[in-house]
Amino acid sequence: MLIAATQDVSIGQFQGAGTGVFDPTITGACNSLEGIISLILGFLTVLAGLAFLLYFLFGALQWTLAGGDEGKVETAKKQMTNGAIGLIIVIISYGIMAVIGGALGLDLLAPGTAINALNPLSTTPCKL
Repeated sequence: MLIAATQDVSIGQFQGAGTGVFDPTITGACNSLEGIISLILGFLTVLAGLAFLLYFLFGALQWTLAGGDEGKVETAKKQMTNGAIGLIIVIISYGIMAVIGGALGLDLLAPGTAINALNPLSTTPCKL
């Protein structure tokens, strides 16, 4: 027979970080063109990656289901090739944006910093 004993254990006092003053404004991304571009590029990069994955997998599925038909196999190969070319274009454009951002002194490829600067509890819309 197993008997569990319970006891009161003090875990200390919880304190929040910061000043304790709620600031309902958006800071960071909405206040700079750099932050807005960064968020857009991050979103489009993820979207392009997902589109590549779906397009490539759909082509692979078509190839698998072609049943030896040369026309269907060629169509599937073209679709997979086009998906890979699209991904290469996205990667090259990402590199071009890194060069442009470096030349302008902006960190355009860091959407994480812009996202972390947002206050999710804000009711104030981002005004451009």
